[in-house]
Amino acid sequence: MGWDAGPWPVSDGLHAVAGRWTAALTAGTRDHAVPMSADQTRLLLTELAGAFEAAAHTPEPTDRVAELGAELARSHFVGSEVLGRSIAVLGAHFGATGAIPSDRLTEMLGAFANGYVQTFRGWLLAEQARLRAAEIAVRRGVEQQLNYRAHHDQLTGLPNRSRFIDALSAAFADATADFGLCYVDLDHFKIVNDTYGHATGDALLVQAAARLSACATRPGQLVARMGGDEFVILVPQHSGGFAAAELAQTVLDAFARPFDIHGQQPSVTASIGVMAGRTDHSSAEELLQATDTTMHWAKAAGRGRYAVFDAERGRRELTRTELSAAMPAALARGELFLDYQPIVTLADQRMVAVEALVRWRHPDLGVLTPAHFVDLAEDNGHIGALGALVLERACHTSREWHDRYPDDAPTVSVNVSAAEVADPTWLDRVRHVIADTGIPPDSLQLELTERAFMQTSGRPLEALHTLAALGVRIAIDDFGTGYSNLAYLSQLPLDVIKLAGPFIHRLRNPDDNSPADVLVLESIIELSHALDFTVTAECVETRYQADRLHDLGCDTAQGWLFHRPMPADRVTDLLASRSPTPPQHTVRSGATPPSR
Repeated sequence: MGWDAGPWPVSDGLHAVAGRWTAALTAGTRDHAVPMSADQTRLLLTELAGAFEAAAHTPEPTDRVAELGAELARSHFVGSEVLGRSIAVLGAHFGATGAIPSDRLTEMLGAFANGYVQTFRGWLLAEQARLRAAEIAVRRGVEQQLNYRAHHDQLTGLPNRSRFIDALSAAFADATADFGLCYVDLDHFKIVNDTYGHATGDALLVQAAARLSACATRPGQLVARMGGDEFVILVPQHSGGFAAAELAQTVLDAFARPFDIHGQQPSVTASIGVMAGRTDHSSAEELLQATDTTMHWAKAAGRGRYAVFDAERGRRELTRTELSAAMPAALARGELFLDYQPIVTLADQRMVAVEALVRWRHPDLGVLTPAHFVDLAEDNGHIGALGALVLERACHTSREWHDRYPDDAPTVSVNVSAAEVADPTWLDRVRHVIADTGIPPDSLQLELTERAFMQTSGRPLEALHTLAALGVRIAIDDFGTGYSNLAYLSQLPLDVIKLAGPFIHRLRNPDDNSPADVLVLESIIELSHALDFTVTAECVETRYQADRLHDLGCDTAQGWLFHRPMPADRVTDLLASRSPTPPQHTVRSGATPPSR
């Protein structure tokens, strides 16, 4: 108890009032708390009633009685009805017995109420503060949890892409910060999922994350999972510090050991793209994308290794990506056009054929040669449209030359890819163009590289045989750069062997060629003639090359020594300069003259 009223006798009257008080607080419907059992409550209220009666006989009862009200509140008898019911019981009992004068009873009940209310208010404020603090703690806990879930990968526990981008952006924004990146991708991870199941795959990712974390333990290094089987490491670098390339090698060494997952031991290597410094990228996202691209360089080089970002290569690949995306519009807008390089006889340098060479008049990059975009067309699925454009324009131009110079019109040679020949509609397309333009089939020559011929079999090879039977000439281009068996040539529908430029380059000057080089060329030319093929040399640039090739029996050649690629009207001028008769303007029956 918080008071000292001294001992007092517990009369039957006090038992009676304590019983009524207990009943008032515990019986019926209530909106207040009674924290004790009925016996405990009766004992407490008996003591309080006795102390209340005893206080009436002291000189200053209000302070003592206020403490009694406070004790009731401190005992956690709280709620809106506790005070009212208590005052009613005490007032009725002591008013009826006359033990306490009415004026003093009123004063004492007021003091009791005041003590209760003040203590109850204090308790209530404290309880509210406690609940508020608990709510804040819970909210904060839910928030440090939500924040964790928002910035960490749920499977591996590593920081996720969002968290890593924040860290990288902060490092990027600090002009004084020197850092590198390692972009890590697991090699052939799909095979693990397909072979052992996704549960094993997930376990492998967890172990891979642990190995990466064990590799990146230096201050400031941050390992994050970007998604799937891709991870990235931020590598702060200082003078004499740990470089990103060194960390990449550490990771490769760590992944050299097989994993151990539920008794299975899959071996999974990693391909890593390394950004050794900030470079000149304008944002953290661009820097990360460049590192991702570099990782794909490592994969293309054979996997299980790292590649370091090279700015020049990056610019080239960005240009290729942009060209690939722009190609459909370029085809639609007519930005592609043809030049023609004459092919001459080595005996008298008379033009007997021309090779059609496609060009791209790019609005920003200027005129681009085939080396810049033909392989892109093959990769992005536009080679069919590009090849059709070249074939149609070349054949229409050939038709015009045949109409104007029927005795001197050159054979037109068009390059064809293995992908085009493999297209089931390609054969009909070629036959349709020949029929539509009305050119003699033998005035068209189709060139395939040696590598393309090696990839051509079955129906595609039958298509070439069909065109050869029709009269179309077939040439194998860049011969000597692939892996053809010379005996295999006899099985192909060939008319022309075109010697690759590197062969010819070795004959550039008398001091450049070796007896072995000459012997190889001589053997190829002799074998080609034995198989009834014509031999054409490419990239002839010096008079010595031309004379030496002529001595070896080579039939025709093309190159800058004779002519550079030129527009169709320049070829027309060459034809006009040697034609003994005026140009012919008649049109073969069934053919429509092309518009220029």
